[in-house]
Amino acid sequence: MSAAAPSGSSPLKQSIESAKLRAEHFGKKVGESLEDGLERLYSGLLEAPKITLILMLLMTAWFANMGASFQDQIEDDLEVFLPDGADSTDLLLEVREEWSTDIGLIYIQTSNARLGDEQGYNVTDVRVLKEISWLEGDDGNIENGTMQRGLDWDKSDRGVNDGILWVISPSQVIKEANSTDSRFNTAFCDQVLQERIALNIGCAERTDQSGTGGEYSIPDDQNRVDEIVERLSGSLASLAQDTNGDGKWDTAVIVIGLHHEMNITGEWDDFTDFFIHIDKMIDPENRPQWMLNEPSGTTFQQTGLTKVLQDVSSAIFEDLKAMMPISIVIVVLIVTALHRSLKVVVISGLPIGMALAVTFGTTVLLDITLTPMIVACGPILIGLGVDYSLHMLNRIEECRGKRLDEIAERNHNKRRQGLAEEPMPDLWDVEVYKAATLDMSKTTGVAVFISAFTTIVGFSVMIMPAIVPVIPIRTVGMTLVIGIMSTLIFSIILVPTLAWLLRYHKRENLSMWGKVGRVPVKHFLLILLITGGITSYGIINMDQLDKPITGTSDAPDGIDSLNTLATYSEQFGGGQTSMFIFDATERVSSNGTTQIRDMPVLDEMDRLENKIVNNVNNTTTTSLITFLHSIPVVIEEENTGLTLYNDSMWGFLHDECWTSDITEAKPRCTLFYAMDADPNGRVGWRADMVDIIFDSLSDEVRSMLLNSNEGKGLVYVIQPYLNLIYAGGLRDQIDDILVENNTLVGTSTSKLTGGLPVSLDINKGIHDTQTSTTLWTMLILTLVLMAVFRSPRLGIITMIPVAVVILWQPLLMQSGDVNVNIFTAMIGTIVFGIGVDDAIHVMHRIKEEGETPNGIQSSIEHTGQT
Repeated sequence: MSAAAPSGSSPLKQSIESAKLRAEHFGKKVGESLEDGLERLYSGLLEAPKITLILMLLMTAWFANMGASFQDQIEDDLEVFLPDGADSTDLLLEVREEWSTDIGLIYIQTSNARLGDEQGYNVTDVRVLKEISWLEGDDGNIENGTMQRGLDWDKSDRGVNDGILWVISPSQVIKEANSTDSRFNTAFCDQVLQERIALNIGCAERTDQSGTGGEYSIPDDQNRVDEIVERLSGSLASLAQDTNGDGKWDTAVIVIGLHHEMNITGEWDDFTDFFIHIDKMIDPENRPQWMLNEPSGTTFQQTGLTKVLQDVSSAIFEDLKAMMPISIVIVVLIVTALHRSLKVVVISGLPIGMALAVTFGTTVLLDITLTPMIVACGPILIGLGVDYSLHMLNRIEECRGKRLDEIAERNHNKRRQGLAEEPMPDLWDVEVYKAATLDMSKTTGVAVFISAFTTIVGFSVMIMPAIVPVIPIRTVGMTLVIGIMSTLIFSIILVPTLAWLLRYHKRENLSMWGKVGRVPVKHFLLILLITGGITSYGIINMDQLDKPITGTSDAPDGIDSLNTLATYSEQFGGGQTSMFIFDATERVSSNGTTQIRDMPVLDEMDRLENKIVNNVNNTTTTSLITFLHSIPVVIEEENTGLTLYNDSMWGFLHDECWTSDITEAKPRCTLFYAMDADPNGRVGWRADMVDIIFDSLSDEVRSMLLNSNEGKGLVYVIQPYLNLIYAGGLRDQIDDILVENNTLVGTSTSKLTGGLPVSLDINKGIHDTQTSTTLWTMLILTLVLMAVFRSPRLGIITMIPVAVVILWQPLLMQSGDVNVNIFTAMIGTIVFGIGVDDAIHVMHRIKEEGETPNGIQSSIEHTGQT
């Protein structure tokens, strides 16, 4: 007959109790198996410590050889920082398929910028324009060698041969106007006029009107240049500035559209190589002889967002690399000072060095895309590795000393009783050392494993795409997880082995640690009040974490390209280039050519641009329409000298004479009225004029503003660098205009992408990551610690000190020297990951010693000092 169940015991409670007993039994079996495995491990290691070390070194050497090229894995393109799913990402990739999204700038200053008082050269002086044109590449130097033929020597390759899709500068606009003027008149004569109208406008001389035969180069005649500048009607104002107020343009800029895949050229592997090439090109020593014979004093400085990102990334990478030896030296000095032995440096340092080699070797082996901030993992892993090593090393020494003290105590008692004493083992008795190592593995070893496990869990939050949409942060998380696992394994194997080989014996603890251990016990109320006050102040200033990412404040000092870009942005009101696509591919062309070559399409594009410029502050646009507004058209009647037309290409296409009544006596409309003799009348002529004007544009301009089949146009939106909170409002205004239904059927526009949207999306991604990673890490680690300690109370208490430090972060941000950036976004997870490590060691020791004043004091005296 079975025993009755205890009164008040329900089946559910019995099931719970049964499950707990089974869990305890399973845990006991696992513990026994682990203990047995560790005993075999350390027995084997101590039997052949030298072989163990040699094998570890050989394995590490293989990984180190793999990791030697880890810098090749580093990617510093701006879009790698774009959060997954950002609106601007897909649009940016769509634009990149047919246009340039990587913009470079060359900042130019003439001698007048330094001399002032109308002394020195003007930007529009032939001498300066020819220098700029030589650097860009023109018909005059295209046949020269690599360093003398200009940067954009192939105008029609869309960047495939020379890496540049297009350039815009005062020189380029003047060359465009000079050559387009000739090409337009030649085409106007040859293709249409003389075949359809009996009107003499001197077509035979048209190709010579520029003085250059229509070449894409700067005319030799200053009067011809001045004439073009005057006819451009201020179109150069966005490319040249008078910075000293003396009435001369003294500063100019070359804007360069770069091919994203620079290795397609076969000359340069990436932007870094190409920017080195530009630096060599603008070096004064590289100037042609005619420049060297009579120096003009014109200077060139490379800048632009793409260049700045390269320079900032390189500077950060170099700074982080410099941190490594500094952190190593500091750690060596502190460890040596506290332990008064260089042996500790070797014992704790070698496992860390091996772990770093394996970590970076693994990133290469797995082909993980890295970013420059990956080097920050080094100091973090050094800190954690030293922590693991010292905890294990000190506990081995403590356990060995305790065992020897116990034998001495027993022998003392036996001597008093007149009994035979036990043999007193030597300090380096292998059995005593092995027993001490096993004791360590059952106590501090457990704490090290738990802390490493929880740290890995904490940093694993950074790997989850659902929580962290920013790829560089995920790669840092992955690297840290690999690094911590490597550090733990090498520490478990090598710390006891190295301590045995080096015969390390720790001296007595400094007496001061006993006093330090009493402070939290005696003055806990004062500590809580001070900590609570600082934490409350941090909570009050939590809005500091919402500060937008800034450009120059968080960048390393002394970056010339960054300082130049800031100057350019201030002087020109530009520097940040965004863009949107005007899509007419769904529209049926009304003039039998491509969709963009259609007057209604051009008018709709112009309407959108005007709406943006007139309604959005600090914003200008550049598109096909801009060039049509800029390039002049002059048509004269040869016999009478009468100017039949003198305006821009855009003005020519929109002249009232196209639609005015023929009965109106307007001499200037004579040319247009003559077109009515054609069967298609002025309407047909106007459509033909659109075609002729498009054909008159250079390949370079068309590759910049149109896709290859001319179904889409690209509009560049130019703004200065602004506070992102304010700039975000401008982006919303532009997007609101763009998402409205176009008034022309069959056309549409994309949202804004490029500079500003990318910056805003990165800013949002980093802020969201900063919040989400902190909250998720805190929640997950708290749950893990509750399970590890099998106590919700102890789990929460262990997390409180770490959470308090997180709440102090706004105080650092308030200082003004630190802004939100990609590094501060990871601070929460890093602090939790590292802080919980120390908290676990202290709490585990308190559990071991007992939650009493003496237990707390002892825990701090022994574990706290480590």
